[in-house]
Amino acid sequence: MKYLLTILLIFLSITSQAQSFSIGSTSITFTDASRSNRQIATDIYYPAATNGSNVPLAGTDRFPVVVFGHGFSMTVDAYQNIWSSLVPQGYIVALPKTEGGLFPNHANFGRDLAYVVTALQNRGNTSGNIFTNRIASTSCVMGHSMGGGCSFLAMSFNPNISIVSALAPAETSTSAIGSASTITRPALVFTGGNDCVTPTANNGGAIYNALASGCKTMINVIGGSHCQFANSNFNCSFGESTCSPGPTINRTTQHALVNKYLVPWLNFRLKNVCSQWTSLQAVLTTDAAVSYQQSCPSPFSCTLPLNTSTTGITAASARANWTTATCTYGYQVRFRKSNTTSWTSSATINALQFTINGLQSSTNYEWQVRTVCDSTSTSFSAWTTSKKFKTTASRISGGNSENGESTTTNALHASIHPNPNNGVFKLELDRNHEAPVKVVIYNTIGKLIETKSIQSNNGFDFSIDLSNQPAGIYIVQYSDGKQISTKRVIVQ
Repeated sequence: MKYLLTILLIFLSITSQAQSFSIGSTSITFTDASRSNRQIATDIYYPAATNGSNVPLAGTDRFPVVVFGHGFSMTVDAYQNIWSSLVPQGYIVALPKTEGGLFPNHANFGRDLAYVVTALQNRGNTSGNIFTNRIASTSCVMGHSMGGGCSFLAMSFNPNISIVSALAPAETSTSAIGSASTITRPALVFTGGNDCVTPTANNGGAIYNALASGCKTMINVIGGSHCQFANSNFNCSFGESTCSPGPTINRTTQHALVNKYLVPWLNFRLKNVCSQWTSLQAVLTTDAAVSYQQSCPSPFSCTLPLNTSTTGITAASARANWTTATCTYGYQVRFRKSNTTSWTSSATINALQFTINGLQSSTNYEWQVRTVCDSTSTSFSAWTTSKKFKTTASRISGGNSENGESTTTNALHASIHPNPNNGVFKLELDRNHEAPVKVVIYNTIGKLIETKSIQSNNGFDFSIDLSNQPAGIYIVQYSDGKQISTKRVIVQ
């Protein structure tokens, strides 16, 4: 029961990642001037605030484009299952209607698919239409049967398409298998275990084997048929009725299995939601309804944090800053005195900055940051190049700056006793202060342990209890709002 619950939770995490949008629709006939002004009539479905024709797009986000190619002698109406699943998840789905006759030109259809990707992205960069500033730079070309095979042709015609996917792809007259051998972008191929129209070995399987993709996956829907990748369609069903075996699962089940893997794969590849890949893999490896092949040694592009800078430098602390990386679970920072070999490292940080505490005044330091790529903290980017800084000088008056401690003129002079201790100790000031005294305690990797604000008019003797913390060195920072001093305390 616990195992089944775990799988259910993983599946729910896959299917609930994206906001659900209403579905808007429009029809556009694109003109490809490079092919004698070829006309490409296209139905387009997109995320909207309300359902309807030519209604505005929802929100202000830019949405990735999925261009889908229909099967032989099939109309785009047979693929409502595709756009009704993807649009609510935040995708613009375009379905060119060309090459629907008995003698289709596969190369032309592949070029049509490729052109519509470019045409829609151009509209996103052009003012005066509903897609202005609403098209993302990422895209997928996809299709079923003939359209699936032509999707691989489209990739060879337009190298700017991000990824390719296909449902029961067919080998085409201009060879999809041959085109696959030139494709290095990520690919996802679905096949049906009982597909008698485009048997896997000579079609989808051969295309998959030929792919030069750095990350490719083929998912076989056990008991699935060729036509059940689409909605019910007379022409497809008639052709399928002349061969065997027939499906052993129903159409609804087959659609659900496709969406179970297609949606998170698109979310990962086109929206950079890296957790979707991890969740997808966890389900795929345990799903008895499918079998699969995969060659994907490096699915993540876990990049370095960018634009590192150091701000807020004082005698005892500094703030490390950076901007976001891709495929990020979190970050880790490490720092050290310049020209030393021992680093102090932080735990995983879910922020774009980190305050380094417990530093010595007038001392040169350096820090680096790296991306944590997964929730288990086993995959990382490289460390960034060192960012160097020097702490400010402290104006010493009866105090000392040894071992990271500093006191400044007119600052709070205090003692800690006992030190070392078992976690219970007192911070005692040697004079009165009218202003509230702020006490902040950190561990040596900069994690905030405790914060107090105390009004002290008649001396200051503040009890601190760190007995619930692990043994080690802690930084006690205290300030009257004008000057900051620090001391180290050893908990045994």
